[in-house]
Amino acid sequence: MKTMSVLSALALSAGLCGASFGQITGTVMLKGKPPEMKQIDAVKTVPACAMLHKDPVFEETVVTGDKGELANVVVSIKTPEGKDLGTAPTTPAVLDQKGCMYRPHVVAVMVDQPLEVQNSDPFLHNVHTLSFDNAAVNVGMVNAGKKVLEPFKAVETFKVKCDVHPWMSAWIRVLDNPYFAVTSADEKSIGTYSIDTKGLPDGEYSFIAWHEKYGTSPEQKVKVTGGKAQVNFTFDAAKKPSAQATPVKEIHLASANAIADCPACAAQATKVAVAK
Repeated sequence: MKTMSVLSALALSAGLCGASFGQITGTVMLKGKPPEMKQIDAVKTVPACAMLHKDPVFEETVVTGDKGELANVVVSIKTPEGKDLGTAPTTPAVLDQKGCMYRPHVVAVMVDQPLEVQNSDPFLHNVHTLSFDNAAVNVGMVNAGKKVLEPFKAVETFKVKCDVHPWMSAWIRVLDNPYFAVTSADEKSIGTYSIDTKGLPDGEYSFIAWHEKYGTSPEQKVKVTGGKAQVNFTFDAAKKPSAQATPVKEIHLASANAIADCPACAAQATKVAVAK
């Protein structure tokens, strides 16, 4: 079953008054039949979560459009060896907890860029990063609100989970330059992305795309002229990923004490377990 979520594409914004810069744009497609996404029945076991959804909730590992447009793919420029492509944006990336799901499902952020975690639900959630090269974070949020986390310091891709509601999951991809975007999961623009090229010198660059199930794409070398280029990618649903999407190193000892770091989470997790 193809699923749609209310996510919108993540793209960096120049943020200068009235200025117009070039864009690197494109679409990511999935060739072949997408896998069926399982319904998350556990949502029904928690009344506070169930009441927020009129329709069934499905896993978001593979979200596609009617023509195979693939959402939640991080498209980025590969930093040329020995070069620096820019400084971290000061505007925080955002990871929300809404309707007992993480929104968006995939977040891209640059090293040293702040990450704001939000809770749009009026009850307990937590953000627990299964990071390895970066310090693991476990932030409990009892009520609606927001917190800005310390910026990540190393390039890494890792999973995020909620110890209170175990079906909740997201991914964070930390990159070493500001030229990246996540393909949209919005129904009207699904599978598309746009990267603002403010400050990017013209030239030939290698582009890569990453998806949590299908891994990392082969590099594409594309010439950027006037800050503009178009780069499209296609993943094959029947082909084994060229790179493992979920590194083994993400399962680490720090996660064993996850709930212990958040006493409120431990209490709520016990209630959920009893309810099941």
